[in-house]
Amino acid sequence: MNSQVQSPQQLFTSAQTAHQAGHFDVAESAYRALLQQLPNDADTLHFLGLLRFQRGEQQEGVDWLRKSLAAAPNNPHAWNNLGNMLVAQDQSQEAAAAYERATELAPDLVQAWYNLGICYRRSKRIDDSVSAFCKAVALQPSDTMVYERFGMLLYGLGRFKDAADIYRKWLQLEPANATARHMLAAMTGEAVPERADDEFLKRLFDGFASNFDEQLAALGYRAPELLVSALGDHVRSDGQLVVLDAGCGTGLCGVLLRSMTRHLVGVDLSAGMVAKAQERKLYDELEVAELCEFMRSRPAAFDVVISADTLVYFGALAEAFTAARGCLRPGGTLAFTLERLNNPPDSKVGFAIQPHGRYAHTEEYLRSNLQAAGFNSVNCRDVVLRKERGQDVAGYLVVAS
Repeated sequence: MNSQVQSPQQLFTSAQTAHQAGHFDVAESAYRALLQQLPNDADTLHFLGLLRFQRGEQQEGVDWLRKSLAAAPNNPHAWNNLGNMLVAQDQSQEAAAAYERATELAPDLVQAWYNLGICYRRSKRIDDSVSAFCKAVALQPSDTMVYERFGMLLYGLGRFKDAADIYRKWLQLEPANATARHMLAAMTGEAVPERADDEFLKRLFDGFASNFDEQLAALGYRAPELLVSALGDHVRSDGQLVVLDAGCGTGLCGVLLRSMTRHLVGVDLSAGMVAKAQERKLYDELEVAELCEFMRSRPAAFDVVISADTLVYFGALAEAFTAARGCLRPGGTLAFTLERLNNPPDSKVGFAIQPHGRYAHTEEYLRSNLQAAGFNSVNCRDVVLRKERGQDVAGYLVVAS
């Protein structure tokens, strides 16, 4: 049926169908045709605004949303979407006002409370942010992102017990969720796994991939520079090394290693991280794989295995050290960083999970495990790896042969 003879409802339905399918040209034509018939139709103004914003015309999108709200000022979803647009334009105060209006009109609109909590946090209105997240959680949302972001906020405030309560509620909602399970263990020290779950790590680092380098720079992250510098004192400098960057992330070590290597291989569990590393065009091979499994698949293949802040997601180290020993050639070198554990809750274990979700180890534990795996020469020194919640993170820089 030709669009000129469709009823307004048919025209709106066809526009939304095209919009949802990503056929923006078709959708926009239909929305504009409908506005020729009904210039003040609030829903059409609303969705045309969303579409124009999606197409990169941010201010135009905001203008259409404001026209929609002028026609129907009591639409909470339009206020919520206006808030989202204003956040994207770094207009936090105006965005908060839009979200507040959405929650006034629809007190049960979880997404508006969640957005308001994030907006308040960005504006440093921490108490208001906590209150908004509490409201969202009280509404029992099915969107578990609410629990994840609220837990992160409470952790950042040092409110570990409150964060544990949130992760516990999340785990009750989703008993198989790896992130909820891991972070509850991190906050409580209860039911601690020997290493982080692969699904937890994939989700964590895929989510970080787009701005990982910037986030680490803001934390004063130093592990790659410290490791490669130390490595230079222990290996030959002829540029002929075959090196495995174990847990390569976005390739921060690769930038420093390339001149030392004849063949550089990167492996990471996160496909998002590997995609970012690929953009650097530094590696001869890049693989998405579980670290120990990959190392076991390459017996006696490398002169060096380097691992910057990857083994911090292992509590028990025996498997990783044994796999590294197996993939190294005779006389090969393993270089890595770990976080330091000064006062282990259980002296017999030698490692403990920390509230941020990573593991810390005692020097005695890492040395005994290296020796058991067949590393005879171990150089271990204390370093500061990064900042966490404004405090130095103490760690070890280890080179073992």
